[in-house]
Amino acid sequence: MRKKASQYVLAVLLVSGLAASFLYSPSWMQLCYGLALFLLGMQCIEEGLHNVAGGKLAKWMEKSTATPLKGALFGMGATFVLQSSTLVSLLTIAFLSTGMIQLAGGIAIILGTNLGSTSGIWLLALAGQSVSLSPAAIPMLVFGIVIGFFNSKTKAIGRVLVGIALIFLGVDAIKEGFQAFGADMDFDKSQIGGMVEPLIFFVVGLLLTVVLQSSHATLILTLAALAGGQVSLMQAFAIAVGSNVGSSATTALVGMLGSDRNGQRLALAHVVFNLVTAALCLLLWWPLTRLVLLPGEWWGMSPLLQLAMFHTLFNLLGVAVFWKLQGCFAALLQRWLPDKAAEEVLLPENQAILAPRYLHENMLRADDTALVAIEKEVYHLGRASIEAMCHAIYVPMRRFTAMIPMKARRCPRRLPRSNSMPHRFTSGKSSRFTVRFWILPAK
Repeated sequence: MRKKASQYVLAVLLVSGLAASFLYSPSWMQLCYGLALFLLGMQCIEEGLHNVAGGKLAKWMEKSTATPLKGALFGMGATFVLQSSTLVSLLTIAFLSTGMIQLAGGIAIILGTNLGSTSGIWLLALAGQSVSLSPAAIPMLVFGIVIGFFNSKTKAIGRVLVGIALIFLGVDAIKEGFQAFGADMDFDKSQIGGMVEPLIFFVVGLLLTVVLQSSHATLILTLAALAGGQVSLMQAFAIAVGSNVGSSATTALVGMLGSDRNGQRLALAHVVFNLVTAALCLLLWWPLTRLVLLPGEWWGMSPLLQLAMFHTLFNLLGVAVFWKLQGCFAALLQRWLPDKAAEEVLLPENQAILAPRYLHENMLRADDTALVAIEKEVYHLGRASIEAMCHAIYVPMRRFTAMIPMKARRCPRRLPRSNSMPHRFTSGKSSRFTVRFWILPAK
């Protein structure tokens, strides 16, 4: 009760603070308006593409992890389409937790998502500061809303079009808002020297990405500030490196709290990859920046395109370092996070409520992972029910489970696809899976 009350108080304070700041600064309100449209557009695209894909996502992900190259290409393609490396990473963690893919395949997808995340900044940099996207966004918004009235399939496609239109409108609003709000902000003329300046702006990019929960939002703000002259190119480079590390914060939090051991290993792999890549980038700061600045001067590239090139370069550096080490990296993660021993006692003490073990929010993002999570949770609930009956009749749980065949005690890592009905089992069939429950023999 106190937790909910504190959440309500915090929400009221946040809304009140934003309202007061909007009254004080209309340019700040314009900037926040554009940022809100941008984030809402990304959500619409994610929801629309998820509805279009339906149950095909599991088949695509299974086929894509046959080799590391296929896994990386799948990560790149999925991130390019969804424009969210965090969403692709969370879906990969969910599929890994259900046993549909292996840890090595999940690592390959994570490497691909980091390369795929560079596509968004290239598109925004190519659009440039002088190009207005609103003329293309308005008809796209109308078409998306109209075709959403027909059926579920076209509604999902319309959702994607609405998301793209909102992103275009948000980008233009951010440009206008930053030109007005950032007129008095000029970090380009700061007198900080040495490596202190990149470290400061690295932390700025990290914190901004953690707050906004989107590295793309951080990069569009950085592009707007760079085009307006509020930040220098070197400062923008450091912000981009920090946003890369900040993008793994959500993955780490959800993976560690809402996944099994394999999901936790992949979440840790994402964090380690981004931290190592950022550390190498900062250690090799001078040669990496020169690899971008010198060709940029020769070819007459704009600062926005140089920022996109740098973002791609240091992600390629990280992938090159980890590519040959994927097997060793997976073994090291298994050593750091070994499998947990099976719990013999499931019921909580002091009459506490038995909490679900597998029905985490991340597991319910896709239909396939949700079915596996439900089956595992039914198995968990069945074991807890047997344990409660054993307590009621004063029978030791070990003695009771000794009468059950070993094959029936294990919860399968993956749902079987057989249509047969084994002895002493009942089956509930879905479109793809067979859910099995152990029935104790009557005496």
